[in-house]
Amino acid sequence: MSDKPQRRLAAIFVLDVSGFSRLMAEDETGTLNQVLAQQQSLIAPVIRSHEGRIIKLMGDGVLAIFPSVISAVEAAAGIQAAAARNRHLQLRIGITLGEVLIAQGDIYGDDVNIAARLEALAPVGGVALSAEAYGQVRGRIPYAFEDLGLHEVKNIPAPVQVYVLGDELTSLPSLHPAAAPEKAVGAVSSPRRRAGRPVWLALAALTVLAAAGGGWWAAGMPGLQGAWQTSSGAEQARPLVAVLPFTAASASPELAQAVTGEVIRALAAVPGLAVVAPASSGAAAGLPPDQAAKLLGTEFLVSGHLPAAPLQGIRLDIRSPSGQAALPPRPQSSLSGLASAVAADILSSFSQPVPEAAAAAVPDQALMQLLAARSELAAGRQHEARLAVEQALQLVPGLAEARVLQAELDLDFLTGPLARLPQRAAKAAQLLEGLPETPGTLRIRALAAQFGGAPDTALTHAQALKRSFPNDADGHLLRAWLLQAEGQGAAAEDAYATALRLNPVPPALYHSLRASMLFDAGQVGAAVDTAGAALALEPRAQLAQAVLCAGLATLGRFDEAGSACAQLLAAGLTLDQAAGAFPYGAGAGPGSARQRLRTGFSLAGLPGRP
Repeated sequence: MSDKPQRRLAAIFVLDVSGFSRLMAEDETGTLNQVLAQQQSLIAPVIRSHEGRIIKLMGDGVLAIFPSVISAVEAAAGIQAAAARNRHLQLRIGITLGEVLIAQGDIYGDDVNIAARLEALAPVGGVALSAEAYGQVRGRIPYAFEDLGLHEVKNIPAPVQVYVLGDELTSLPSLHPAAAPEKAVGAVSSPRRRAGRPVWLALAALTVLAAAGGGWWAAGMPGLQGAWQTSSGAEQARPLVAVLPFTAASASPELAQAVTGEVIRALAAVPGLAVVAPASSGAAAGLPPDQAAKLLGTEFLVSGHLPAAPLQGIRLDIRSPSGQAALPPRPQSSLSGLASAVAADILSSFSQPVPEAAAAAVPDQALMQLLAARSELAAGRQHEARLAVEQALQLVPGLAEARVLQAELDLDFLTGPLARLPQRAAKAAQLLEGLPETPGTLRIRALAAQFGGAPDTALTHAQALKRSFPNDADGHLLRAWLLQAEGQGAAAEDAYATALRLNPVPPALYHSLRASMLFDAGQVGAAVDTAGAALALEPRAQLAQAVLCAGLATLGRFDEAGSACAQLLAAGLTLDQAAGAFPYGAGAGPGSARQRLRTGFSLAGLPGRP
């Protein structure tokens, strides 16, 4: 790649957080954590899914470029819709079309300043366009922009015509041409493997995102290559399928979400397909198919509609590179039968064998309690999840899946106190004695073994997860964490990439364990950023809190470390207890990850010998 500056025509996109200074004055650490998390979990994925490239982060702001104004406006719509839906920080976005000078990973030109001025004029939750940008989308958007007239821009001789769109932006339809017409069901039966999809390695990489394949917007930008990593070739050989949240008529949206999750779990049992995890597929709810496909990194999408009487069956639409297929509903007598039938239809469309049921079907009432428990647990509502598990066990005493959920609640790996994490892992494993191997039992047994000083046994369980349950994204995440703790960095990166392929919009636990991995690898600054992202998603994330505490102290940022460690100190956590939550098996001498972590805790003021 040449280092010579290049001029290109681009759609220039500037985003900023509304009221950032006020929010920082009220809660500096919390606001910064929220900004980092929003940039990672929402803004960057949507920009990437619309072929945009982030040039740099500017505190609470983002500067990006797109190959077209249409892509930039659709990205703005997706970001603002998701921010409103998930109650994220409020944003303003400005977009213009103009020539930029690309040099040394940055962009220059008058139009960059114009985009920044447009952002300041945009309504909260909306977008402002220059006349040049507006001309590219006029007639394609079914809403009326407000003409704000001419506005002066510092150091720009001619005033800029400004057009703005507010709340209507969040319901913007796709501006691209309609998809290809439907084809016969058989058109989906020979899935085409998609090229290796890039995945996130660290929040620090957001400062300059890489181009995975190279378009004009990557050319001439030194430093934009190499920030992405793909999972192994064997993993990429499996076609990746995403089941989008089913819509509902008069049926409960929660029921539609629950049935979607059951279908995904049924598909995940088939090793020939790679299946996007429920948490990530849920993040694509309401997005147009093109946007959902780009966000989730797959060309194979399944959508469906739940009728008022759900047992009448679900009409499915399957989208693939070769077209679309519609599958008619099949009436069923139970919810578990409904999910199994839908999964079987999807598998048949992809020429995959339908596995025999591994266990007796769970009665509908108990199944609904399990679905409720999973939903509450994913939302961080442990008390409500525990009540649902108890109800399931009352309906079906000894129900294996309910026992696994009960053990996960007792373990509370994400938000539970660090002081007794090893003991909780051991107790959780005891609760599962006698149960067959499932993703949940293997994950807990692996954790208990690692905390119990048996890393070889832990990795044996983790490898069993990979072999028997290749679609368990959390299993790949745990395997990555264990491999890094054993000093197997390359294998850990591959496992983490696989986890992100299956769960491309990762929850707080992923950021927590990733922060630990980055600290282990000596990337302390990236570890601090990633821990902050985890805490923005889940302020009670204890492992992330500990990494943030030790990492800031290691970097010499002692005032910030004091604030980050205050919660740990208030809980009476000792240095030994904090370090015990990070069960390293490889090396304990000077310079080892274990010793660097202990030194960081000591510098931060945790009581005990480093």
